[in-house]
Amino acid sequence: MYQMQEGTLALPVEWQDKTMNVFVSAAAGTEGVSFVITRERLPWGMKFAEYVASEIRKVAKQVPDYSEVANEDATVSGRAAHVHEFTWTNNQALIHQRLTMVEYGPVVLMLTFTAPGTLSDTQREQIRAVIQSLQLRDPI
Repeated sequence: MYQMQEGTLALPVEWQDKTMNVFVSAAAGTEGVSFVITRERLPWGMKFAEYVASEIRKVAKQVPDYSEVANEDATVSGRAAHVHEFTWTNNQALIHQRLTMVEYGPVVLMLTFTAPGTLSDTQREQIRAVIQSLQLRDPI
């Protein structure tokens, strides 16, 4: 049984959850700020730490003017997690992203906060609080 905010749905077991949750702030002065949750299956035989390293390498190669800000192991809802914070440019505009990858059985939850410019320490703490508020159920 697949659960979503609005209800449940009976899907064949072979189907994979590739949903995306996108949140944007409606507050004044927050244009371009978003928080996105996606789900990625761990590749066959790959451990979470290997997946994290692979994703970081991929991002570093794909985005223009990549610059690492932070890279640290964490825990989210009692599960292994990794935070990768970086900046890059898009059309000459600086973009700041904080990607938190959370091990969730055979799936990795990708929680990505994006903002134009750079994050202040206060903004970073607010993002951390949102992510730490996540309460995961056991994977099915």
